[in-house]
Amino acid sequence: MVVERLRLLKKFYSYSELARRTGVPETVLCRYVKGDVLPGDDTAKRLWDSLDKIEQLNQVIYEKVYVDPYGYVDTSNVVNDPLILMRASHYVMMKFAGKRITKILAPAVNGVPLATSIALLLEVPLVIAKRNKEMGVKEYIEESYPAGPYVVSLYVPKNAITSRDDVLIVDDLIRTGNTVQALINMVKKVKANVAGVFALVGVGDEGVQNLKAEHPFPIEVVATVQPFYQRSEVYM
Repeated sequence: MVVERLRLLKKFYSYSELARRTGVPETVLCRYVKGDVLPGDDTAKRLWDSLDKIEQLNQVIYEKVYVDPYGYVDTSNVVNDPLILMRASHYVMMKFAGKRITKILAPAVNGVPLATSIALLLEVPLVIAKRNKEMGVKEYIEESYPAGPYVVSLYVPKNAITSRDDVLIVDDLIRTGNTVQALINMVKKVKANVAGVFALVGVGDEGVQNLKAEHPFPIEVVATVQPFYQRSEVYM
């Protein structure tokens, strides 16, 4: 984990700056980043503590997320970066430590890269809620929700989630909370348990706060951005 953090930080800092902040020589940091050697347990712990003072995941996301003057939020620079996804996955593993998680549920499309990374790290199955039914699947869990003047429907194969599952819901972004609420409803329809909700970005505070007020399980959002101007047709 510490090596992945170093690789991520190398995108923002020079080796000399990292060496100055961590107390580890540049040549050694370079070997860690390149994978030539791995730090021992004690060194890794000290290095991790040093990196905590340099890098916070929310700051990395703030630098990568783009909000245009019309309130559109572009997370592509985040969800397309494998090092950020890996760092976010480790963040989830620590935040939800001790929680039983048997499935990851995410909506298509932008939430899929993050959800895939988390599912791989936790070694649990990934379930994608799609906006279209697939040929060959006879029964679905279905849920519809408002998105401005439209109604959006999500579909998950009925046997993909069972009453024995503890489901972590994952998305890249929460704005109104309608998408996440629809996913929560889908989990409850099959009497499964929602272990929690995780998103990289919250757009404004209202959507996330409404979800937290309504549900007892943990809802984790790494970074909150405020749109300059929120257009009525922007919904998530």
